[in-house]
Amino acid sequence: MKRIDLIICGFGGQGVIFAGELIGRAGMLAGMESAQSSAYGAEARGSACSTGVVLSDEPIDYPIVRQPDILLAFSQDGYRAYASLVKSGGQIFYDCDLVRPASIDSIEQTGIPATAEAAAIGNKNVANVVMLAKMLAATEILPQEALIKSIIEQSSPAYREINLKALVLCQLCNVVCHPKRSEGSRLDE
Repeated sequence: MKRIDLIICGFGGQGVIFAGELIGRAGMLAGMESAQSSAYGAEARGSACSTGVVLSDEPIDYPIVRQPDILLAFSQDGYRAYASLVKSGGQIFYDCDLVRPASIDSIEQTGIPATAEAAAIGNKNVANVVMLAKMLAATEILPQEALIKSIIEQSSPAYREINLKALVLCQLCNVVCHPKRSEGSRLDE
């Protein structure tokens, strides 16, 4: 596998940073090199935040994500800020309950009802795990087993069981909102 750059974006309180930590740890558990960085506002909840994750089979010479191969968007503002940075041929996964996508040339976009699925599981705070599970199933950049181990190691005891439940249920069903390949329009429409 070549280097894969990911950005996960949303608001504080959505588990964006934790999702980055999970995917970074899963990469390490799968035997890859991994680097993760985060950016967030002064408020703990409600302000914009993002995390960049780099996964590679080779040593990582530059750990900051500038042009992601994959974007996971949990908010409209995050989508607007990062969608135009995704590499041609890249993929965007967005929470279709919270994001209205624009059409972007040569980018595959998939809407995931992450918040709705998390609420159906019993806790909307596991939308981050729902999105990670769907993204990994679609891209196969890491084995699901690595994410399971990462959840076991990284989750607090209060969330470990429901995070694992979310992962298992997402593996069993393949619900998406708007899978499509975007066809030429402007991001700022």
